[in-house]
Amino acid sequence: MSSISIPPGQKLKILVLAFFLGIAAWPAAGQEDPFEALDKLLEGNFEDIDRSLEEQYQLIDDALESGNARLAEEIISFWGQDETKLPSKKQWVDYSQDFQTRRVIDFEAGIVKVERLVSQDESIIKVIDDINEAAKSVASDSMVDLSEKDLALSYARESLAEDGIELSEAPVGSTAPILGEVSYKLDSARLESLVIAASENSDVAKSGMAEIQEAEEKKPAEQSVPIEKKISASVKKIDNGKKVVRVEIPLRQNYDAVLANKYAVEISHEAEIQNLPPSLLFAVMETESNFNPRARSAVPAFGLMQLVPRSGAMDAYEYVHGEKVLLDPEYLYQADNNVELGAAYLSVLQNRYLKRISNPLTREYCAIAAYNTGAGNVARSFVGTNSVRAAVEIINGMTPSEVYDHLEQKLPYEETRRYIKKVTKAKTKYEDYDDI
Repeated sequence: MSSISIPPGQKLKILVLAFFLGIAAWPAAGQEDPFEALDKLLEGNFEDIDRSLEEQYQLIDDALESGNARLAEEIISFWGQDETKLPSKKQWVDYSQDFQTRRVIDFEAGIVKVERLVSQDESIIKVIDDINEAAKSVASDSMVDLSEKDLALSYARESLAEDGIELSEAPVGSTAPILGEVSYKLDSARLESLVIAASENSDVAKSGMAEIQEAEEKKPAEQSVPIEKKISASVKKIDNGKKVVRVEIPLRQNYDAVLANKYAVEISHEAEIQNLPPSLLFAVMETESNFNPRARSAVPAFGLMQLVPRSGAMDAYEYVHGEKVLLDPEYLYQADNNVELGAAYLSVLQNRYLKRISNPLTREYCAIAAYNTGAGNVARSFVGTNSVRAAVEIINGMTPSEVYDHLEQKLPYEETRRYIKKVTKAKTKYEDYDDI
């Protein structure tokens, strides 16, 4: 199914079932590979489809950039240039409606930061209440909640609606808490004491502190929740003359393993369909997003396995569903969609673009690198051009360890050289899932 509503007469599909039904057997030596024949067929007969999809993509990409720019301008007006923070691959960032409170959920570091702007004469009571509310919502927020707080995407929707393009919404049923099992139930009294202690070293609303301290003396003592790491609070001045109160709350120990296991069912299912080891999917997911389901990058890429709408996501969707469509961010943010297409794209890389590599482990190494940088750049590291066919002749004469070393040292981009190392190392953490 397409997640973009395309006006009548512009719905674009590629049906390849008849082509595959016509393939009687794998070609003998010297005969044309069926996938290559299909590529030629698509290239020759569906240029209009590709052109229309590219136009659709450009509209969406422009709208997303505009939405991010609009959000950044609003953040700057309140927080200043140096304090502008936007969502990324491994950090979810959102703001309250008045832009006074910000949450930064760092999936890689395992830290939740709640930050509150403070004016010179503002009461500390209101500041603490806002921080407390934002911190508690971390444990209860679902994909629907995060979708509603995604202001940049909301702004993009408004822009695209003018062009007759509708982006999908988060499914109503996506109400399960994302971080409920790994976040702490914050003790309100402890939070207050931490913020007050941090504020005592500054001139943030000192008149309000006496009020909150008096209230503390009157209310019954609350039992503290034991924690494994320290919660901290700090206050700092920023360039616009305001101050920021920041509370840092760690996620529970082994939070990453707990988050990984949330997607074990989807990963095992799709790994079996695509004949891939589950550990590979877990490793790619960890490396791409650290299990941040709202991960996004500037490419742009979206979701747990960081799929790019115009390339990997489109190839994978066509591979699975026989239909060439452009998928939007909200579709790719949904875990089941993202895992399905991430697994399918790894399968496309191994069984289509890199299928002539004879050794399975060597082929996996090359697929990992290609997931990050494309099969053409993998080939370029061996032969200086993007000819996969020419590169395969060299690759098949090397051992898997020699290919791995070559990729780690010779891939065109440093990011990809680090990427293959991270994925192969992470894969060992999830090998037990391969035996389930």
